[in-house]
Amino acid sequence: MRIDAHHSCTSQYSLAYLESILKRNRFETSIFVGPPQPTPDYVAGIIAPIATFRPDPKVCGVQVSHINDMPHAAAQGLPIDLLHLLPEVTAIATTYPDRTLIVDHLGYPATDTWSRDIERAAEFPNVYCKLSGLTSFSEPRPYVQRAISLFGPSRLMFGSDWPNGLPHYTWKMSLAVFTQAIGAQPINVREQLLGATAAMVYGIQR
Repeated sequence: MRIDAHHSCTSQYSLAYLESILKRNRFETSIFVGPPQPTPDYVAGIIAPIATFRPDPKVCGVQVSHINDMPHAAAQGLPIDLLHLLPEVTAIATTYPDRTLIVDHLGYPATDTWSRDIERAAEFPNVYCKLSGLTSFSEPRPYVQRAISLFGPSRLMFGSDWPNGLPHYTWKMSLAVFTQAIGAQPINVREQLLGATAAMVYGIQR
């Protein structure tokens, strides 16, 4: 099962618009990042920013962008996406060893401490990483290859971050950047990155 593990929508680019794109590229389902709301059937899960969190059958995770939000997020008992918090992951993972943590967008931005921070994050078995938002990196391949060597495919997952990047980067271009960045991989590794990890982390079933 192939899953786009990280996308949103806008008034211009709706969730209905994305459905046909996923089908053309053989993706069965996806995970929407945004406030809980009615979604098309192809959306299997919702990751709710903690400020908008409310119980919903499709909510499979929460997202935080400030370390002060962690107690509230952890109390929900769901996987926690960490946005722009790579330097704080060590402290967060130490404090919450029983929570599944996911580094969004490969820890972007790529600061001078990125290499050290991503290495430390990978030391914690409860920390995963999204290979999403790759078009934000000027040269994503070295960062992706480093992540693969540290986390392994079973703790990495693809996300398009659609529609961020439009109009310069389409959904298909985001997938192409991902494919080029991971390089030649066995089919089982590709399928792990393209869906199996996300299904396991967020409890997605079809």
